[in-house]
Amino acid sequence: MNDTREASETTVLQALEGVLDPELGESIVDLGLVERIELGDDRVAVVLIPTSATCPMAEVLIEDATDAVQRVLPAGWVAEVRLDFRVIWSPARMSQALQERFGWQVGGG
Repeated sequence: MNDTREASETTVLQALEGVLDPELGESIVDLGLVERIELGDDRVAVVLIPTSATCPMAEVLIEDATDAVQRVLPAGWVAEVRLDFRVIWSPARMSQALQERFGWQVGGG
């Protein structure tokens, strides 16, 4: 069987859209937790940021994101996901739709 999957930033981001923050129950993409996606030689590295410095569900978040990305990668590719606690999350990182649903007006308006 031929593996026709292709690794791209778009494919990885689409996979991450289905990953829910274990505490908030919202997409990690909509929450603005995806800091960076890097494609290399047969690997994809994803850097996420936590919503708090003491993120109690960090391991679950990493496992869920890794599983989601690995499922869309070509055979033989490896997904590496890590959290960067140096980047501070704020509600301004959330999608406009999620800000509106939460009733937050971030960045004026």
